[in-house]
Amino acid sequence: MKKIFLTIFLLSTALISYADEAKGLVPIIYSDKYNISMFGIEKLQPFETEKYRKVWLYLKTNLNLSEKDIFEPAPVDENGLLAIHTREYLNSLKKSGVVAAIAELPILRFVPGFILDSKLLLPMRYAVSGTIMGCELALEYGWAINLSGGYHHAKPDSGGGFCYYADIPLAIKNIREKHPDIKILIVDLDAHQGNGVETCLKGDTLTAIMDVYNKDIYPNDEPAKKSITYDFPINAHTEGKEYLALLDRGIDTAFLLSAPDLVIYNAGTDVLEGDYVGMLNLLPYDVVKRDEMVFTKAVNNKVPILMVLSGGYTKASAGVIGKSIENIYKNIINKK
Repeated sequence: MKKIFLTIFLLSTALISYADEAKGLVPIIYSDKYNISMFGIEKLQPFETEKYRKVWLYLKTNLNLSEKDIFEPAPVDENGLLAIHTREYLNSLKKSGVVAAIAELPILRFVPGFILDSKLLLPMRYAVSGTIMGCELALEYGWAINLSGGYHHAKPDSGGGFCYYADIPLAIKNIREKHPDIKILIVDLDAHQGNGVETCLKGDTLTAIMDVYNKDIYPNDEPAKKSITYDFPINAHTEGKEYLALLDRGIDTAFLLSAPDLVIYNAGTDVLEGDYVGMLNLLPYDVVKRDEMVFTKAVNNKVPILMVLSGGYTKASAGVIGKSIENIYKNIINKK
């Protein structure tokens, strides 16, 4: 009898310990497999393909996190991708020329398709799964951050701008299977128009899109713009003060009129001064303040929010992202 009670006691203690550990999990999603390394070829294009690791190392140090504190996704499979993408498009990604064109890196034409799949596309399938997981975690925890994702130029039947898979529309498709009537607001603050997301979600009356983008650069997709609910095209080299004032007004309107149940925040850092791809002039402080404004709006309105990283093409990008997430975690999330 004593043995039975001892067994029950030990089991209950273990369960309590496990529950405490589970409650301590932080809804940050990361896998070391997010990072792209392909014999140095990846360095021939502007996108820093290992910034995800740099952000994670910053957070490990400054937030005292470890791998057991966060969530790690498995890669999305073909069936999952087919929820948005056509089979013809997915099959086309087996051709090196197609992959090279989307990456805007002609040398990739000479790399065998199986290598491109394992070294370039597979990391992105991990990131897609991270965004899908992130929506679910945001609804559970009130917030989540995927340390990758935001591939907002990918369309159902094509890719572009280094975006192969439409992770945000795929995540929305997944969450709608469980919550059919959920109202979603996408806040896209990457420097580029999110034309892929806008094309994928054409006719989706339960999703609103707020897009602030440099109107003077790629992609200038006029048909896709028709799906933007709150459209904020801005001039090249717009500076932080003007940008943040516009964001303050715009996000108030977007929240008031769309009344979202979930926010997906595409937090590109290609808005930073010196990023010749984004061609805007925000300082690091401005980006930290921008992210703080979006998160504060969501938290104050008790709306779950998922943040994904999207573009960012300067060496300063990873450090600014790290500081911004540290600020969000310490000064918004832990004070709510």
